[in-house]
Amino acid sequence: MKTNDLGRRDFIKFGLISSFLILSGCSISKNKLALRGVPNSFPSEFLKSLPASWEFLPIKDIESKRFPYSDYLQEKTDLLVLNDGWISTLPFGELNEIKTTNIRERFSNQANVFLEGLGKDYQKRILPLAVSPWVILVRNEDSLALNNKNSWEVVFSDKLLNKIVFPNSPHLLISIARNLGFGNDISKIKKQTKLFDDRNALNWVVSGKANAAVLPLSSCVKSLVEDPRLSILLPQEGCPLNWTVLVSPSSSQEPFPSNWYKLLWGPAYSRRLIRKGFFPPTNFSDFTRDITQIPQRDKSISLAEESFWNKCWSLPLLSSRDKKDLAMIWNNS
Repeated sequence: MKTNDLGRRDFIKFGLISSFLILSGCSISKNKLALRGVPNSFPSEFLKSLPASWEFLPIKDIESKRFPYSDYLQEKTDLLVLNDGWISTLPFGELNEIKTTNIRERFSNQANVFLEGLGKDYQKRILPLAVSPWVILVRNEDSLALNNKNSWEVVFSDKLLNKIVFPNSPHLLISIARNLGFGNDISKIKKQTKLFDDRNALNWVVSGKANAAVLPLSSCVKSLVEDPRLSILLPQEGCPLNWTVLVSPSSSQEPFPSNWYKLLWGPAYSRRLIRKGFFPPTNFSDFTRDITQIPQRDKSISLAEESFWNKCWSLPLLSSRDKKDLAMIWNNS
């Protein structure tokens, strides 16, 4: 009887302690600052460098929602990390101005042009975190005998007819057509296309179901290093830029963690990020030292030529009218 009573008391005590720990854990979680974003859309270093007072809350089912990020402006969120293609879905009136210490002053000309293209309503509410160029990924390049490999004209090679995957972005593709001097005529691009698919472009090429794809460098670096059949082409005309940015919902009163941002692009993490195809929004000279210290096998993806970066371009934010005009151009080509 005594033993049973003791066991019962121990059980009750254990239950009370467990409940306390669980409640304490919930309390701690509630007190933490929240960074939200889509898993695997940015490198793990972004999270590893987060201060202990922050936690990452993943956003799921991004493709199933029309305005996936704006939903989280109303929830407990202190920072959102997202791709620049989603910025127009965020009401600027629901975003804080991001005030930083000695960060914006170091931005490159490319970063400043990108911000100017967002318009005055968003300029101070968006903070570029990293950038990666859209490149042409090719499988078994030597066997394809491609023409004009140093130009976007390569996408019109016979071997890529119905064998190249393009992103599902009329804005991006029209910008490439205009860069090539085609104006608004994108019929040649459409003729070459196997399909428009952002999410599965890499899989199409790796599997051999497509010979090439246009996608951000950051989304294919790992496969480039591991699969000798793959290579990238960097058009001499430059490439569109894919920006990863931060925004702060107006519901958050938390000052921007400038020290975290600086740590991310400091010596501890910068080389790892560059090896993953992400580059800082600062001046080119700021990361050339990091590029020289990258292992030789990764140098082909380091994009060390400043002249290449100077020719790249960012996509400006589209107004409702601009979107209608682009849709008309797309449908009429």
